[in-house]
Amino acid sequence: MNNFLFLIISVCVNSFTLFIFIVYYGNLIGSYNDKINQEYDYIIVGSGTAGSLIAHRLATETNFTFIVLEAGSQGNLLFEIPVLGPLLHGSPYDWQYETVPQDNACLAMKNRKCKLIQGKIVGGSSKLNNMVHVRGNMSHYVNWFHQEHSEEYIKKQFELVEKQFLHIDNVLYKSELADAIIKAAIELGYGTDNGKFTNSRLCQYKGKRWSTSDNVDSKHIVTNALVSKILIKQNVAHGVKVLKFGKEIECYARKGVIVSSGTYNSPKLLQLSGIGPKSLLNLLDIPTLQELPVGENLQEHVATGLDLLLFNSSLRVNALNVLNLMNVYEYFINGQGPFTSPGCEAVGFLSTKGETEPDLQFMVLPVGIASDGGSHLMKLLGLKDEIWDSYFTKLSDKHTASILPIVLHPKSKGNVYINSRDPNTPPLIDPKYFEEKEDLDVLRNGVKKVLKFIKTQAIQNTGGFVNNLPFPGCETYVLFSDDYLDCYIRHLTLTSYHPVGTCSMGLSSSNSVVDTSFRVHGVKRLYVVDGSVLPTLPSGNINAAIAMMASLFFDKNIKSKNNDVCYRGDIIYEYIYDVCLLVKL
Repeated sequence: MNNFLFLIISVCVNSFTLFIFIVYYGNLIGSYNDKINQEYDYIIVGSGTAGSLIAHRLATETNFTFIVLEAGSQGNLLFEIPVLGPLLHGSPYDWQYETVPQDNACLAMKNRKCKLIQGKIVGGSSKLNNMVHVRGNMSHYVNWFHQEHSEEYIKKQFELVEKQFLHIDNVLYKSELADAIIKAAIELGYGTDNGKFTNSRLCQYKGKRWSTSDNVDSKHIVTNALVSKILIKQNVAHGVKVLKFGKEIECYARKGVIVSSGTYNSPKLLQLSGIGPKSLLNLLDIPTLQELPVGENLQEHVATGLDLLLFNSSLRVNALNVLNLMNVYEYFINGQGPFTSPGCEAVGFLSTKGETEPDLQFMVLPVGIASDGGSHLMKLLGLKDEIWDSYFTKLSDKHTASILPIVLHPKSKGNVYINSRDPNTPPLIDPKYFEEKEDLDVLRNGVKKVLKFIKTQAIQNTGGFVNNLPFPGCETYVLFSDDYLDCYIRHLTLTSYHPVGTCSMGLSSSNSVVDTSFRVHGVKRLYVVDGSVLPTLPSGNINAAIAMMASLFFDKNIKSKNNDVCYRGDIIYEYIYDVCLLVKL
């Protein structure tokens, strides 16, 4: 029976994968005649969370001309179905990056490389993520800006973003595990002072995935346009070179170039343009226009713990939900049902050191990696075939779920460097997982807490129990001993797809790339606004922080510093705006 069900799931997965390719190439052909003007006020490189929010505010609050250049393609209405999000991973809508071989991690993956999911689509990674909205710790943001902005100001920016640019909603459909984990946290004595578990808050609107790009009129976005170089003259950015269908186009910006290509692609573009470590640029014969630590300080929320939680029967959220026609009706007519499931139903924050500041985040996933029988999820992780065959296939008669512990503030720092002058060549990404042993210690304690959660009465009442199957390569150690857990973590290394830091914000050009106004040190009219500018990781999922930073950038650099622009306001100002616009034209 299980083999029959897995066959059906595999057929459905492959059918949707074929549909993804059809949509992708249809959009690719359809974008052939997209027009790029020679000059704009602003050029935005990338349509992810930050780039799209800035574009939306430019379109609705100013009369500036601008264009968003997106290397990826447009999506599709069906891509907005939350439960289908993982099927975009590894597709043409994903950059399909991976780490370089890791010395201390990713040992269960092919060639010791971990997969790195990044959205290559209008909306960026917000079209591929779990949609979880977490503000994080306000004090971290204050420190990033070196006390230029108060916690109250940061909170107001979050409130503005949540009210005007994002739709935030509660989980609409969840399994029994979501409530059980919250009860388990109470059972273990975790309260608001020493840890907290809650149902996820999501970027979701009427059941569908919501991104800041959904606010932007497509007329402002040119897709399948890869920016290959920033044009800089006398330390002033004045435009970009764009590759589109084999043609190189130069496009100029009167007021600024805003790079919002993400933590991997923003440093890649800066380095290709002559901004970065001099030794790296010299190696590739790229003239150094500005020597800055571009590509350094890479940080990532590293995790582990897939399928440690087992059930003898399926939960309310399972892989077969997508086959039920009633659920299709429930989603498209009422915006409800299992199709709205984000993948992550609940989140938790705990300290392994007994402090008020958490060092661990937990993400509760009601469906495990073994749930699709190896038709898709296994490939996303890049697991070795022998690992799958000797471990995960043995779980096929169980329903698997995961409580993933995540290191919130890792000490290990990696880098992103180009290894070619060809803009189509992926960068070398080395996160250096567990180079600092403290990260391993924190994650080991996190797995121990997961095991305690599974053994609570609250979880056992739902039928949950611990997966006691030894992980391949770690059989010589006593199960769940410290040595075993270290081995397990080094083998089954996971990322949360929350990379930051490669164009870090700071006061000095010796240890940062942009200043606290997001301007690249030493280059006028060039800005970086995305996850790469975050000096450290926030205490939680990064999408909310990136949206807040983009809004702050707009207020700080566009709204407050341009006196020659007509701003749109409430209805009372619309007439004034129209008159102002006519005068400027």
